[in-house]
Amino acid sequence: MKILLATACGAKKNKGRMPAIDLYKSSRIKAVNNRRDGADFAVLSAKYGLIYPDRVIRDYEKILDSKGVKKLIPQVTEFIKIYDLIVFFKGGSRGEYRDLIKSASEMANKPLVMIGNRNQEDIGKLEELLLRCTKGDLEKINDIAPSIETYNIL
Repeated sequence: MKILLATACGAKKNKGRMPAIDLYKSSRIKAVNNRRDGADFAVLSAKYGLIYPDRVIRDYEKILDSKGVKKLIPQVTEFIKIYDLIVFFKGGSRGEYRDLIKSASEMANKPLVMIGNRNQEDIGKLEELLLRCTKGDLEKINDIAPSIETYNIL
């Protein structure tokens, strides 16, 4: 099963042009990336849409709003088409990021699992979630953490 693990971008950034993983100062982004356990990893950027961590981008100041969601849906939908399952770590992200990934997964007809609460305490559950997803054991993932939401899972 080909899995994409993604999380929202961070507001604090380094200045200049560099790989996305180095641009964002967010400890959440680095922690999610470090727990990807064989899944591909991407950052959901308010400016660029879904991007791999090694993609070189320039710093920017942008907050995702409903207009940005509509603009980015085609890019995000196209990006996720090669995956069997999308896992989105939502901890601390704004509702617009969750709306964007949910809309794109619906348009691409891809199953989506969202995990993470405001305090990000569920970050330690990512490895177990990814392991179960890799094994195709999707029926029992809701017992991993109370913050889990599933969409389009048969």
